[in-house]
Amino acid sequence: MSVFRKKYAGLFILMFCVTVFCFTGCGKEEAADDKTKASTEKEVKVAVPSSAPITEERVYYGFEENLSGWEIPLWSQGKSDYVAEEILVSDEFSSHGDKSMKITSNFPGGLWAASLVEIQQYLDLSPYRVVRADVYIPQDAPVGLKAKFILTVGENWKFVEMSRSVPLVPGEWIVLNANIEPGSYDWKRVVPDEDFARDVRKIAIRIESNRKPRYIGSIFIDNIRAGK
Repeated sequence: MSVFRKKYAGLFILMFCVTVFCFTGCGKEEAADDKTKASTEKEVKVAVPSSAPITEERVYYGFEENLSGWEIPLWSQGKSDYVAEEILVSDEFSSHGDKSMKITSNFPGGLWAASLVEIQQYLDLSPYRVVRADVYIPQDAPVGLKAKFILTVGENWKFVEMSRSVPLVPGEWIVLNANIEPGSYDWKRVVPDEDFARDVRKIAIRIESNRKPRYIGSIFIDNIRAGK
């Protein structure tokens, strides 16, 4: 074979190899890239709570007749940092109707302390977006007390508390509000999924001292509800 024919035979083989690679390897690589991109986009898609206003509410506990099962839990009694002493229905203050739940507490000051009440009841709150409660401390109460919701959810009785505490204002009703929708960041170390609000087993409200206030007196809770 002449040098001329060898030269063009080699060029033909090279062009053939390039063509085969483009129709096989490149296509597979692009397809793999597209598949990886689609998978990544699917993974990063997360639920986002609605920003629409709450237009409908259901009151679960209004305390017009009795405490409806709310109590100071036995596990908290006798502990130096849990200071709720008595719980009863009162007509002194109310945000909805004529009565509310009154908790007598003794915050010693100088240390973290909490007054906690709870109810154990199976609830499906999945149709709703938020849980709310009205909390009141009298005008002569000190500044520095805060409130938060705590839920116990699921078959494993998972204890989930709000990621923030809401400051109470003496002489004013304060709305305690927590979002229970999938994707909510209102809960500490937990981002709710679709099942989070479907199996609520306990609801608790905890009033906390930030170590400074000393307060021997009453806390009023009313109108515990869910909204959507």
